[in-house]
Amino acid sequence: MIWKSLLALGVAFLLALGFANRILDFLTYPLKQVTDHPENFLQSLNVSDSFVLPMKIAFYAGLMLAAPVICFFIGQFILPALRQQEKQALWPGFLFGALLFVAGVASCYYFMVPQTLQAFIRGSRWFGIEPRWTIDSYISFVTQFMVMCGLTFEIPLVLVILVRIGVLSSKTVRKSRKILIFVAFVISSLLAPPDPMSMILMAVPLIVLFEIAIWLSWFVDRKRQP
Repeated sequence: MIWKSLLALGVAFLLALGFANRILDFLTYPLKQVTDHPENFLQSLNVSDSFVLPMKIAFYAGLMLAAPVICFFIGQFILPALRQQEKQALWPGFLFGALLFVAGVASCYYFMVPQTLQAFIRGSRWFGIEPRWTIDSYISFVTQFMVMCGLTFEIPLVLVILVRIGVLSSKTVRKSRKILIFVAFVISSLLAPPDPMSMILMAVPLIVLFEIAIWLSWFVDRKRQP
């Protein structure tokens, strides 16, 4: 499983490396939404940036491309150890997990990142500082923010799966509504950039997903019980 996963990651890395310049254009799109001159904000300060930066972009992109294949190999590895009820929840969980991850990344890319960058620019200028960022720090910020949002969107699915396999009950999940709202703000404070706007932008969709998970848990629990 490990060697197959590494092979999938290597192939995805080489594929993404050939499109590193286009991926860079894709990643700088949120900055273009908040300023007419994005080139004024991004700077390259290291001699090796022209070599290291494409490698970093290709690694992040390759990891996201290879993630479904890696999850498939992991599923094949753990499938024999699962009960029939758990097996029935595994593959739909992977499918909806992929969709939720993409939804989290997309909402972050099109909405959260531009709003956060705009807040950073306004905050810097309010302090009398003209913002200048290295291209390396910008790429790391955008990619990590999107990945964290994608993973955060998986949490409600985990709750539904736990109810599906009988670890939790819908009643327990429903009674934990206030705790889940608190958890949403805690997660956003830990994963989002350190400004109130980013935390709220991440917490609100997560709260909505938790609410959906509560109702889905009720439906799954009702369907599971005779």
